[in-house]
Amino acid sequence: MTSREQDVGKEEVSSLIARSWQRCDRFMQRETWQPPHQAQGLTFESICRRKTTLLTIGQAALEDTWEYMENRPCALLILDESACILCCCGDPYTLAQLADLGFVAGSYCAESIIGSCALSLASLLGQPVKTSGAQHFKQALHPWSFSSTPVFDNHGRLSGSISLCCLNEQQATSDLSLTLAVAREVGNSLITDSLLAESNRHLNQMYGLLESMDDGVMAWNEQGVLQFLNVKAATLLHLDAQVSQGKNLSELVTLPALLRRALKHARGLNHTEVTFESQHQFIDAVITLKPIVEEQGISFIMLLHPVEQMRQLMTSQLGKVSHTFEQMTAEDQESRRLIHFGRQAARGSFPVLLCGEEGVGKELLSQAIHNESECADGPYIAVNCQLYADSALGQDFMGNAPTDDAKGRLSRLELAHGGTLFLEKIEYLAPELQSGLLQVIKQGVLTRLDARRLIPVNVKVIATTTVDLSALVEQNRFSRQLYYALHSFEIVIPPLRARRSSIPSLVHNRLHGLEKRFTSKLKLDDDALAQLVAYSWPGNDFELNSVIENIAISSENGRIRLSHLPEYLFSERPAGDNPSTLMPASLTFSSIEKEAIIHAARVTRGRVREMSQLLNIGRTTLWRKMKQYEIDASQFKRSHSN
Repeated sequence: MTSREQDVGKEEVSSLIARSWQRCDRFMQRETWQPPHQAQGLTFESICRRKTTLLTIGQAALEDTWEYMENRPCALLILDESACILCCCGDPYTLAQLADLGFVAGSYCAESIIGSCALSLASLLGQPVKTSGAQHFKQALHPWSFSSTPVFDNHGRLSGSISLCCLNEQQATSDLSLTLAVAREVGNSLITDSLLAESNRHLNQMYGLLESMDDGVMAWNEQGVLQFLNVKAATLLHLDAQVSQGKNLSELVTLPALLRRALKHARGLNHTEVTFESQHQFIDAVITLKPIVEEQGISFIMLLHPVEQMRQLMTSQLGKVSHTFEQMTAEDQESRRLIHFGRQAARGSFPVLLCGEEGVGKELLSQAIHNESECADGPYIAVNCQLYADSALGQDFMGNAPTDDAKGRLSRLELAHGGTLFLEKIEYLAPELQSGLLQVIKQGVLTRLDARRLIPVNVKVIATTTVDLSALVEQNRFSRQLYYALHSFEIVIPPLRARRSSIPSLVHNRLHGLEKRFTSKLKLDDDALAQLVAYSWPGNDFELNSVIENIAISSENGRIRLSHLPEYLFSERPAGDNPSTLMPASLTFSSIEKEAIIHAARVTRGRVREMSQLLNIGRTTLWRKMKQYEIDASQFKRSHSN
């Protein structure tokens, strides 16, 4: 072809086709023609399976279109997004002529194979295209006219194309419009089919969710016709789920008056106790009613909560505590230390272990941690583990699955969900229950006794102990893994005799709290306060608070004298001769260790041998620690003599 002839040919094509010609010029010749590559066998079957929906909808649309074309000599094709022919229909002679060119099912009609042609350009450009005669790059296609329109799915992605093929003398001006109409019909059907499938999938998921709920679920329309009833609701109301749907709700159960009024005024209810009558039986339930306002009227959804579980849950919400860090005295170093570490413990969801003798205020500290934490709005459930030393009593602690004869039982761990579980004297907890607690701490799930279902439980665990748990671990009397979990954040509360500097502030704080009850100012004489500081307080803070309350009652016009103190406070031997029963503990922070040594020096007046006994460490170790923290024992001897 001469240069002039090429220029004339390019003048006849659109700019889009002209750019296609420019691309084809680089890697193919116009005069030669080879049948396009064809996908066969398993490859073609795989392509068709992937395009099942397009083929199902497209073939029906093409057959309907061909039926009304009155045997016009043309062919209709469906191609995928890569321009692979999926199927053909139309005039047999035209189909045979196309087959001679290699255009059969499975043939790839990409631009790089057949050159500039509507079959390739519609997929490539994503828009309707018609090419005929000399607009085709390949001379073999000059006798033909092709019209092709892309098909898009509901996500706007190219799904394939619809094409009409005929000889030039058989083409019509409406060919491209016809493919556009068919492609739109197929595209709309694809979108409808996809949306319907998506809707069915969501509906199945919703039904699955509703059926798996612990609560019963019912839904009915404005006329009261029951439209949905899950198995749980049917069981609670003694109904047949399949038979009941489509019937009027009033025919199935006798509705309580409170519910009838709510339905009449389209008013919602939230966790309301009512009684239904069904199958001549009275059924207690806790319900939540939600009106759904729609154009065609007001429908309703009702949840039926098992009444026993709801009562237990409501009871758990009463587990509120009031003690806070602001109420704790902070006038001495030891109290400030406890507040500091208590606030740190409140910042995370990790478990906390509080160690110390009876009466040192472990529960008050745990309440303050709870109220400072993210769980403050949740329940505070206190459990005395001495009650669960026998695993036979574990149903209350772990809960149990419902049986044919009895309902299931919520566990203490579930009641504390979203809040704090306070475990007093954790050392008494039965080994089987320790495993359940460890599962909650490590995995955030609980398995009830005699059950397989995992229940999500989100609690902050605060445990207390009065013994050395590490010793119990070595004796195989306490779970090693549970000990490691609890030991991750440990706060040691020394006995009151080891923090005598705290006693004056504790006394004054307690007296201030009693003034409102006695409607008068309370003042303690200095010598009486000195005697309180000198006493060893084996009952710790609990004993101190009891004594303060008793002497406040016997005070004279609010003045508390030395003579008002109980006699036993004077008969005790000096505090330094009274050995401490403070348990050995692993002190996590160096500052705590230093403070413990200083306290021991104060109590023993700097006598190193007694300090080592009190701290339960060797004298060599104690000397090394004192040197490390620059503690001079002689200072405490001088301070006492002064």
